[in-house]
Amino acid sequence: MTFYPTLPKISRQQLGRRWTQLRQRLSPIQSSDYLKWRQTFLYKRLSFSLWVVLGCYLMSGSYVPYLLVYRIDQATEYLSGLTDNAAVVALQLREAAVASFFVTIALLGMCLLLHKTQWGRRYPAILFLIAACAVNGFSRQVVYSLYHIPAEPVPTVFLALAVLLPLRWPLHLLSQALSVIYFGVVLPLLGITHMGDIAMFEGVDIWLTFTNLAWVCVICNIGVWLYERLQISEFESRRQQQLLLHAVSHDLRNPVTGTLMLLRNLPTHEAGALLKPTVLRQVIGSQERQLGLINTLLEAYSQEIKGVLVNPHPLQLAELVQDIVLDSQPLLQQANGKVENLVAAELPMIRADPLHLRRVYDNMITNALQYSQPGVCITLSADVQRDYLYCTVSDNGQGIALKADRLDAGQSPFDRYSRGLSKRQPLHLGLGLHICQQIVQAHGGQIGVESQVNQGTTFWFTLPIVKALKQVPIRNR
Repeated sequence: MTFYPTLPKISRQQLGRRWTQLRQRLSPIQSSDYLKWRQTFLYKRLSFSLWVVLGCYLMSGSYVPYLLVYRIDQATEYLSGLTDNAAVVALQLREAAVASFFVTIALLGMCLLLHKTQWGRRYPAILFLIAACAVNGFSRQVVYSLYHIPAEPVPTVFLALAVLLPLRWPLHLLSQALSVIYFGVVLPLLGITHMGDIAMFEGVDIWLTFTNLAWVCVICNIGVWLYERLQISEFESRRQQQLLLHAVSHDLRNPVTGTLMLLRNLPTHEAGALLKPTVLRQVIGSQERQLGLINTLLEAYSQEIKGVLVNPHPLQLAELVQDIVLDSQPLLQQANGKVENLVAAELPMIRADPLHLRRVYDNMITNALQYSQPGVCITLSADVQRDYLYCTVSDNGQGIALKADRLDAGQSPFDRYSRGLSKRQPLHLGLGLHICQQIVQAHGGQIGVESQVNQGTTFWFTLPIVKALKQVPIRNR
């Protein structure tokens, strides 16, 4: 008795569920932010790609028409080893090659013109499809078929387009399918299988051609698909970070702010007499530090996601620094420290955002007070170096262990969550200097630190002066 294996039965619901899972893997859910970015990226990259493709085609695609027009004897001699009608085939190739060359140039030129229009801005995918079919062999195949000459796709163009525009893998697949199907299906149906008496669809070569085309298409589409998945995952990660920011802002900052307001108003009520003033000040100070940590954390993550937005305008650095020193007096008195302001009033004006620049100085002064013994002296200075103001914030504190002195030689004080040993305030996140770095870079400057253990620390940063500043970046991504 013979036993035959039974295949598992799959219901329609199971087939539908598996098909849905496959579609979700191939085309995951895309956020609106990602779709906007993809549309903008495709439009901008398409302009660059069209010029690159046009230049490459003018250099490489013009050789065959040149050879068939001005070197027809060489082409005839080459074809004589393949067919007895070499002269006739050469003339047919010349007419087809010249016509195909000008059709391709016309299609690329039309795409460049349409790209500047409102229609091209709305439908860059259609322009990409037209340009891809113009250079991947499809337009050449159509023109050659009018002269009864079969033409193969160009797999190297498939690879080039996948590198230039690694988005929208269905568009790449469609452009490749048009060329391959026209070559493998349409031409045989039309009976266009020979160039003269040269058989183009016989022997082992045709199978090698289709095998190579299949592998190239698979590699191109998988590469584009993987790149798209990476971008979608990145945008989803950013969306989750934004949700986290909103949750932290609502669930943590608002209750702390409300508690702090209640504690500050408590001394004016009779219930405030039940608490000693010192205890009340300690509780208020604890709530203020907690609120400061939450605000710093939110600011750091917000800048990572959205970038640092600055509103620069000309200002005098000396006046701003003087205001910062005056505002820092309560903190300096509490830490028994002092500030020596050496920023000269005759320095050239800079173009900066005063609110963000104040944040840089506030963070550096606070950082010096946290990591130093009582009685620390902080020196603020600035001088001109070429087209920049070289600003420094120095102290005579305990210093920072750099390079070989650090446990992690690759760590920088400007890295996120980079923390030293704070003797005054052990509860901190290590985000202040990281925020300073982002602000300075958003202004087009640089930032650094020079320090030795027990010999003090000097933080420096540069800001472009007005006369040398042509364009200030308003966003640091």
